[in-house]
Amino acid sequence: MKLLSARSLINLSACTVLAIGLSASAAASCGDSLVAMAGAKAIVSPSIGNQLATAAAAGSTTHSSIVGLWYVQFIVGGQTIQEAFQNWNRGGTEVHNPNVDPRSGNVCLGTWVRTPSGALKLAHRVWNYDTDGNFMGTIHLSETVCLSESGNVQTGSFKLDFYDASGNFVTEVAGNVTGQRIQVE
Repeated sequence: MKLLSARSLINLSACTVLAIGLSASAAASCGDSLVAMAGAKAIVSPSIGNQLATAAAAGSTTHSSIVGLWYVQFIVGGQTIQEAFQNWNRGGTEVHNPNVDPRSGNVCLGTWVRTPSGALKLAHRVWNYDTDGNFMGTIHLSETVCLSESGNVQTGSFKLDFYDASGNFVTEVAGNVTGQRIQVE
């Protein structure tokens, strides 16, 4: 019985830490956008997504590579919590530009690999700071996506893992990610 109470206390403490962390905006870091994602506070512009989805569907080129520019949406429980532009580069690097205030640092960098099954795995490691510039820990964004037959649509999953300043796991937010390739018109 005491083990259950201790576990409940630990879970409550972790949720409290996350709530406090999400209520404060991070200072000038890519972590801002990931914290906003976890708190579902990011800006989402459905009109941009609709324009880009139409353009990607209209493209007749078949792509077998993820390399290129993408419009992506992150979805948790059926709700889009963030949108971003992602540029997947040859050599396994990626640039993530979320729709957040650029004054807080809205460009993230990642690395990716193709798995033996053909899926693509992406990893971001982000330093997380509070508004006073104090180091709060790290945020790990991971994605696993697959390309459609045309290569113009990607679908998959993502997760955000939050770690405190000592490297201890705090919490995870998971959901789905979808993307449309941005074509030259």
